[in-house]
Amino acid sequence: MTDWKKIRSDFPITKNMTYFHSAAMSPSPTPVLNAILKEYRKLHTQGDTHWTKDIKKFRKLCSELAGMIHTKGDDVTFVQNTSSVMSLLAMTFKNHIRKPFNIVSMEDEFPASTIGYEYQGLDMRYVQPVEARYPIDNILKLSDRNTLAVVTSHVQYATGFRQDLKTLGEELKKRGILFIVNATQSFPFFPINVRSMNIEVLSASVHKWGFTGHIGTLFYTSSLFRKKYPSPWAGWMSVAPEEGSLIHTAKNTPFRLHETAERYIIGTYNLQPLLAFQTAMDYLKTIGFQNIRTRVMELTDYLIRGLEKLEIKITSPVARKKERSAIVTFTLEDKNKQCIKTLAKNKIFVGARGEGIRVSVNIFNNFEDIDCLLNVLKSL
Repeated sequence: MTDWKKIRSDFPITKNMTYFHSAAMSPSPTPVLNAILKEYRKLHTQGDTHWTKDIKKFRKLCSELAGMIHTKGDDVTFVQNTSSVMSLLAMTFKNHIRKPFNIVSMEDEFPASTIGYEYQGLDMRYVQPVEARYPIDNILKLSDRNTLAVVTSHVQYATGFRQDLKTLGEELKKRGILFIVNATQSFPFFPINVRSMNIEVLSASVHKWGFTGHIGTLFYTSSLFRKKYPSPWAGWMSVAPEEGSLIHTAKNTPFRLHETAERYIIGTYNLQPLLAFQTAMDYLKTIGFQNIRTRVMELTDYLIRGLEKLEIKITSPVARKKERSAIVTFTLEDKNKQCIKTLAKNKIFVGARGEGIRVSVNIFNNFEDIDCLLNVLKSL
């Protein structure tokens, strides 16, 4: 049986406040903080002498993460953030596709998913939500024979709606449409299989549910995608060096990029917290992702029942559990701003998203936390 009290004790934030803001950024548990400090102490006392070994550890981490989404280690790397991913894709498509095309996305997408395409002047079409949901039929209706790709989040950041990626991916494959997924609000809590879901490109900024802060974005591309769509950027780490060389240093001589996802590594990383991300993944795997999902649903069930008892309008689609996530959004209409300020005075932290108040539960939260929230809402 999972000892949730012990897990809660690993998060000192629980002694300072009631934190329902992990969908913005999750706090780090003590074992992960210790791992980060260990890596920086190594840098402090030994400088750059471990760089080669650290790169090998980074590649091992990428292979492990690749296994979690059911692909090969060669298909996974890290880039700075999801905006970088989408901007890279937008430049790729603009540079290499001559015939007219459009990209379909969702109206409620976080701007990181869409601004890169709009900035490049690509034809963007947005599916409108139906009670905060995005029915697959509506996505397909907006797609036509000129649709190059569908870009969607696995979990919508403002409402917590979780899309059925498998069914959508199957339908897009039938139509020859690329499937691009932003898994920032789901990975690693909710399972993803890029093969069975027919996902060609996936990004996941792990500061939301990865417990290690702003360390970058997991970036997956299929081998077929990399062959068909050459990278629009390159740097010294992107280039496959000549045999016997560590790096490519020759000037005005032909070179080729790595065939693997390493082609997207244009330069060095802040490796210290990235390596500590391994500790975060080990920590979560010890708890078990199925246990985590069960706990998340127990907590959100409790929250939903409490909100319904207070007759507070829930704007997240919560009727189907398969469409739910760790996020529940509600509204007090014109009292939202007052509510958020009052909660903050009581050291309860939530998020303002659109016209709603977003509550995101995590493994360190408990039912007493939710009671604290509901009691303040009741007083309002």
